[in-house]
Amino acid sequence: MLFELFFLAFLLVSVVALAGAIIAIVRDARHTAKRVLWMLAASWAVYLALVAAVSAATPQRIFPMGEDQCFDEMCFAVVKAETATELGPPTQIVKATGVFHVVTIRVGSHSGGRTQREGGLRALLLDAGKTYAQSPGGQRAWESSNGATAQLTAMLSPGETVLSVQVFDLPRETASPGLVLSHGFTPGYFVIGESPIFRKPALMRIAP
Repeated sequence: MLFELFFLAFLLVSVVALAGAIIAIVRDARHTAKRVLWMLAASWAVYLALVAAVSAATPQRIFPMGEDQCFDEMCFAVVKAETATELGPPTQIVKATGVFHVVTIRVGSHSGGRTQREGGLRALLLDAGKTYAQSPGGQRAWESSNGATAQLTAMLSPGETVLSVQVFDLPRETASPGLVLSHGFTPGYFVIGESPIFRKPALMRIAP
């Protein structure tokens, strides 16, 4: 939280400085504008270098099955993982291109008093540096047999917990994939200690 506030303050100061440079250009004070812009560019260069250095020095986090990975008050844990070569009811069998990995994730709110969700979150499987997104066909086949599953972004009341099943189709030769929870590109890329640049993503094991 401290570094998030620092980033917001730094961003606000940068906006004010940029506005000042624009005003200086309008008033034909180009020398002043160039000095402000140069200082602004140098400040961002130093800040981004610090973000990258901290990111590179931060070790990868590994979460065993059953252990929560939390984003503020929303927590997630892999509680079950199975493999299958085909999914779906007998009349609508869907065969995997490789092997289906059916991963059950516990989604829980540790909020003290408000309903909330973890927006923009999606699950990926990571193996040997390559990521695999959810299999739409495999997901539909699983839900055809088992019913709709909760979403990772489900809105939860304080203390509420749901299970979200995510289906992936991975090549047979994958060794030991792990689950990665990703928000995609967010302002967190520019926050010291949170940026994933130059750092391996947190990995949730899908095997004991």
